[in-house]
Amino acid sequence: MKLVTIYPDFYKDFCCKADKCQHTCCAGWEIDIDERTAQRYQQWPGQLGQSIRQNIVEAGGSWQFRLRADDSCPFLRQDGLCELIRREGETVLCDICANHPRFFVTAGRYELAGVGLSCEKSCELLLASDAPLVFHEEGGRALTLLELLQRLELPVTAEDLRYQTGLTAADAAFVLDCLQKTEPIDAAWTAQLAKLRTVPVTADADVPQVIDRIYQYILYRALGYVYAYGLGAVLAYAQLNTDFIFLTCHLTGQLDESIRRWSEQIEYSTENVKILLELLA
Repeated sequence: MKLVTIYPDFYKDFCCKADKCQHTCCAGWEIDIDERTAQRYQQWPGQLGQSIRQNIVEAGGSWQFRLRADDSCPFLRQDGLCELIRREGETVLCDICANHPRFFVTAGRYELAGVGLSCEKSCELLLASDAPLVFHEEGGRALTLLELLQRLELPVTAEDLRYQTGLTAADAAFVLDCLQKTEPIDAAWTAQLAKLRTVPVTADADVPQVIDRIYQYILYRALGYVYAYGLGAVLAYAQLNTDFIFLTCHLTGQLDESIRRWSEQIEYSTENVKILLELLA
């Protein structure tokens, strides 16, 4: 059965910021090379092919780029651009580099497409409007999130798709207790969790209007987990993580960076997502 692709309103506006990006995606994590591209690299001619083969390594039956001491890709230039793209164009890229930060989630007969929020450009696009999300069916009409979930035969109400305000000190402590159980991405994450516990929280704190849009997008990406953990757990997951983003923004005053750092820690770690869903199921 051919899947029907759904994507959010800003999906097709995505364009990599390249050297204008302050947080490169070419450092900080392993860069896997798909088998088809790895075979191409073995046959790539000339000096570039030789350089590629010197900078990839087979580990556990799959190929990866051999990262530098600072965990950056060997082909990341000092100006923030990719040496491979500069020399050969985007067709030289492996799948993960060509697709990032795009994601594709299967839910029922639908393929849910989007862009991950660890990318600062994705955050900019999400926050460019505070209107509720609108989705598009490839070759079809626009859908609200409620209409999409009804198509997935999920019993939700319009109220389920709104962020629940009124976060109390007890709520905040629960959120931080849950996040504390995830595997930290770095020492700065752990330090921030500790700092958040010292920040007073009041239930009447101002909540930006765009918070509903953030909540809805986190819920949208997590829909693939409904069948394993249940709709209630996925709704709670979206609320919990939006609470955390709100708390972090309350501390730092930077909503976009609060989203981006949360995404690095949670959204891009399948294990951390599962830890939270299991706590909430």
